[in-house]
Amino acid sequence: MDVQPMKLTKEELQQLEDFERRRIALNQSEWWERLSMDQKFGVYQLQKFGYDLAFIRNHPKGAIAVVRRGVEFATVNSEGDVDLNPDIVIRD
Repeated sequence: MDVQPMKLTKEELQQLEDFERRRIALNQSEWWERLSMDQKFGVYQLQKFGYDLAFIRNHPKGAIAVVRRGVEFATVNSEGDVDLNPDIVIRD
């Protein structure tokens, strides 16, 4: 029986890459190193109020740092602007 390799489209390859990237859990210091200096300042200010850096979400306008305090979320954009009421969807 001859088995042919499966050809994936560009979109399927991107979905696979995104899925695999999500499976790699980074620790807090690895997330921190990926922040811009402005984001580090914004996240640092939120940490004073009990927020912790949860993850970084890639966005066409730049990376968005997502911080969490219990069930509350806030974001810090690449320019360091904090949004305490972000319009984001969090997957379980």
